[in-house]
Amino acid sequence: MTMKNQLPFLRLGTAVLYFFLLAVLTTPAWGVRVKDIAALRGARDNALIGFGIVVGLDGTGDSQESLLTRKPIVNALERIGISLKSQDILGRSIAAVWLTATLPPFAKSGQRLDITAATIGDAVSLRGGILIMTPLRGPDRLVYALGQGPIAGIPKGVSRAEAPLPTEELANLSIGSRMVASVGQIHGGAIVEREISLNLNSRARLYMNLHSPDFTTAFRLAKLINQNLGIRSARAQDAGTVEVSVPDSYLGNTVELLSFIENMEITPDHTAKVVLDERSGTVVMGGSVRISPIAISQNGLNIQVKLPTLNVEGTQGELTEGRILASSVFMLKGGTDLKEVVDGFNKIGASSRDLIEVLKAVKTAGALHAELVIR
Repeated sequence: MTMKNQLPFLRLGTAVLYFFLLAVLTTPAWGVRVKDIAALRGARDNALIGFGIVVGLDGTGDSQESLLTRKPIVNALERIGISLKSQDILGRSIAAVWLTATLPPFAKSGQRLDITAATIGDAVSLRGGILIMTPLRGPDRLVYALGQGPIAGIPKGVSRAEAPLPTEELANLSIGSRMVASVGQIHGGAIVEREISLNLNSRARLYMNLHSPDFTTAFRLAKLINQNLGIRSARAQDAGTVEVSVPDSYLGNTVELLSFIENMEITPDHTAKVVLDERSGTVVMGGSVRISPIAISQNGLNIQVKLPTLNVEGTQGELTEGRILASSVFMLKGGTDLKEVVDGFNKIGASSRDLIEVLKAVKTAGALHAELVIR
């Protein structure tokens, strides 16, 4: 093929290379939404608790000696004109329970919440029971919701206190049937009666709290907000908080401002970390892990990390119970990425056990610049 005939192919190749480089250079950097790393201060869950009585149990409730259940029932009956003594309430059809629920931020009156009920007496099972109306209170002792409804999610493991299932039958139950019979759920059993008002639209300043405090990420977030809303719109107070001044154009419309900020994309920073799972031999590491110049010899494995060049040499050793019999030498430059060390281990067929032991030794020597988490 002549040079004249090759020109169209060269031009085509040049065009393909140009568009490839253009696509690479214009590809946005990896990032996450602000809403996935930060949240508005004050927009949090609130814990609710309560004491209640479950009725209608099939002989699996609290025993006759449990006054924790009988006394509240006697008091409740007195309010409707029925006078009884604790000794008059026979059977095991009732149980005292401790109730917990979570009030989400911006929950409104009439919204339904899930409740978890757990026995606090000697009841065997809550299966088939119904929670009678119970107030759910916050830390300030105010009532925020009322709970009532049937207990769900209780397995068939024990149906009656005096007739438990044989051991062999319990062993044959499915995993779902081995759940604790003294803890159940009431789906949508609580109705919100009191709201927690944050009154966002009247605020002139907002505070975004990072889920994982980090000075670099806080600075990047403040800089990102300033680039989109104007200089001095935001500033990082510390590693976990970014203060945002509501611009005049968003006064009285804070929800739109928060939506705009939450959907910005940011590249968060993080500390270098290496996680070792000795049981499974799993090694998880971040991209910022670095190793200083160091030399290691362990179980016949020789590793040298030194300046200034990077060479990987050595022989393919035979593996016997996770040990390398032949000597293998790594020549790695100082400040190398841990990934290069792992790749070198893979080339000579080293086991994950060898890698874990070497990483422990490197950390002990102070040459592994990362947090080491061992599980």
